[in-house]
Amino acid sequence: MEIGIWIGVVLGVLSTACYSAAAVAQRRLAVALPAPLTGGRPLARLLRHPLWWTSAGLNAGRAGLQVGALAFAPLTVVQPLGVLVLVFGLPWSARLGGRRVTPREWRGAVLTVLALALLLWAAVTGGRSRPMEAWTALAVVVGTLVLISGLAWAAGRVPSPGLRSCLLGAGAGIAFGVASATTKTAVAAAGADGAAFLLHPAACGTAAVAVLGLLLAQAAYQGMELGAPLGVTAVANPVAASVVGIAFMGESYTAGWTGIGVAVLCGLLAAYGIALMSVPDERAPARGGGPRGGARERCPS
Repeated sequence: MEIGIWIGVVLGVLSTACYSAAAVAQRRLAVALPAPLTGGRPLARLLRHPLWWTSAGLNAGRAGLQVGALAFAPLTVVQPLGVLVLVFGLPWSARLGGRRVTPREWRGAVLTVLALALLLWAAVTGGRSRPMEAWTALAVVVGTLVLISGLAWAAGRVPSPGLRSCLLGAGAGIAFGVASATTKTAVAAAGADGAAFLLHPAACGTAAVAVLGLLLAQAAYQGMELGAPLGVTAVANPVAASVVGIAFMGESYTAGWTGIGVAVLCGLLAAYGIALMSVPDERAPARGGGPRGGARERCPS
């Protein structure tokens, strides 16, 4: 790889470290405020808590580092590095929660990391990406908001805490992945148009999508340990960014049918790894208000 791409990879890893710290802060916040984030009162309590603003600041730092990474490397190289968040975040969150990561969770984390590493190897691009046109960026933002709102609606109507957490984590990952693509377009618009870039759909849309993604991620940690929702987010993030990069920003998936086969295998491997990491928070109340009991529920694989 060119030296510029290596610089992008280093900045991407630093961005992932900030992402890990933000995820751990959000998980601690979910323990402190276990009530579902529906209605005005729980949301107001969330926004008044210092951990929320800590996680928001860390996510802002993550975004800044990622912008730097994307200046040197394409989306399909930078985004899969986000899987390292499991390596950083899983033991950190478990230690703060007064427990050890189980062998089963470690196996799930290793499988998920391997799956995304293979995906990074297969995601060969033909040339650097170009920014989206204004109308394209608007369509991407609106489509993303509709999609993640639908996932949030579905999550609110499933009885399984594990499935609910996975749906919310998927929505958060899609939001973060698309926000990376629109951020790159907004930076290009700022260089070309100056202050007028604030009117570009990519600039306005990035803020809306990123904030909604942050709220979805917070909701995903309610009632579940860190591993599964964070794993789903880490997988959905590069997939969404790659789809946008290839479909709308001129990047190309040049690995052919072999690469597609590897991508499918990676998806299956990651799904199994996430299922292994699905551990309900035994301290969290059940949705009906009573204590949680019965068999542990996992994200479907």
